[in-house]
Amino acid sequence: MKKISIIILLSGFIITGCTNKLEEINVNPNQPDKVSNAGLLLPNVIRSSARSNLTNSYNRFAIAADQLAEDFQSNFSNWVRADAASYSYWNFYDYIRDLNTVIDLADKQSLNNYKGVALVLRSWMFQCLTDTYGPIPFREADNASLQNITQPKFEKQEDVYAGLLQDLHEANTLLGSSSENVVGDILYNGNITRWKQFASGLMLRLLLRESDRVDPSAAMQEIVSQPDLYPLFTSNEDQAALQYIADRPENEMPLYRSQSSGYGTGTRITQTFLNELEGLNDPRMYAFASPTSASLTAGTRVYKGEVNGTGAFNDPPNSSPAGMLWTSIFFSPDLASPNAAQSVILSYSEVQFTLAEAAEKGFIAGGSAKAEEYYLNGIKDQFKYYASRIPSNYTFPKSSDIIPPSSYYDQPEVAYTGTQQEKLHKIWLQKRFALFLCGAEAWSEWRRTNFPDIQPGPQSPGYVPLRCLYPADEMRINTQNYNEAVSWLGADDMTQHVWWDK
Repeated sequence: MKKISIIILLSGFIITGCTNKLEEINVNPNQPDKVSNAGLLLPNVIRSSARSNLTNSYNRFAIAADQLAEDFQSNFSNWVRADAASYSYWNFYDYIRDLNTVIDLADKQSLNNYKGVALVLRSWMFQCLTDTYGPIPFREADNASLQNITQPKFEKQEDVYAGLLQDLHEANTLLGSSSENVVGDILYNGNITRWKQFASGLMLRLLLRESDRVDPSAAMQEIVSQPDLYPLFTSNEDQAALQYIADRPENEMPLYRSQSSGYGTGTRITQTFLNELEGLNDPRMYAFASPTSASLTAGTRVYKGEVNGTGAFNDPPNSSPAGMLWTSIFFSPDLASPNAAQSVILSYSEVQFTLAEAAEKGFIAGGSAKAEEYYLNGIKDQFKYYASRIPSNYTFPKSSDIIPPSSYYDQPEVAYTGTQQEKLHKIWLQKRFALFLCGAEAWSEWRRTNFPDIQPGPQSPGYVPLRCLYPADEMRINTQNYNEAVSWLGADDMTQHVWWDK
């Protein structure tokens, strides 16, 4: 025992004497708090958040929006409470932490372009979080790692929205006010104008979403009347969409190697969404959906949707999965593409439909005539966008199969005619198409507009989710602040409305 005690004692002296050197040796030079170049953090933040945006849509939010159906959906398998690391958008806080470091470095080094980019990205992430949950940790989460805040306070959604609009305005004033090139920008390759367009379009999204609570007229009119300060996307070539690269798995479209996309037993197009497209003879159907596997075996092309919320699919060979742009190499190695589909964060078409609704409702000048212009811009660019994404090796659809005849726009269901409510329904329907697999946006728009009339499936719990449950981690670790947020909501369940959802 004496020998053992002496060894332990001597070990203690050795460890104590080497403490300083060991701390130096064990410092990870890649940790964000040790990074001195802001550009080193951006690639992973952009790549990972865009990946979450697409996969969350495919596995969860497009299902709630009745665009995609999933087997065993009646169990809400993707909606149960989970830890933060694997839950809806909550991992965005990891990327927000890195963006806070970018902002801190930019302030210290007078790098206004970097700060502007980080503010835009951070605002989008907070918008996704608050629209998904309602009250969220916001300003204290801004600097949680920098100020050693381990239990950040939640803030009400109306306050989060007001803060995000301030941050986006600041971003647009900062962007272009310094001359540094933004290294690591894998979204826009350092194009500052594109970032300003992204910021302006995101402001319009926020303003329209809160418009049943806050009159957006003055703020919206300010944006559309000052294109130098608030430039907007001019086509799908400007929009915020991450282009994937066919070089390494982390740079590929995330569904490319997924076992749940394509002709497996996983996700299908819904009957509701397919009927909407077929009712208009809309050729985007050939991009959004794939023919049934049974029809391909028979030498024909048949498209058939599933009813959401019915439990396990009864006949998978006779239902259509999502389009080939999002299919997996496991199910179609010849046609699956690692880079044909993009992760769309904010599209030109969405901005145009937002402006169309704003003009129709009188939030901005122009009335119905201007609203029709925006509306048609949004539709036509959507067709161009999806035609441009079709790979050259497809026999069907080809790019030309996605472009509709001119008669498409003359249909009573498409032509910009009728009462104001009928016109709004047409805007919302086309916007619904444009938001396919665009994160949680189609679900958020359905909650905002109550259009279309989505009914719970026959084996569902009797409702369509209106928000996500907070992660289990918040209940355990941030209990006091979590309880306060729940008191604002009324309950931490999926039937509670977020603030803007009147």
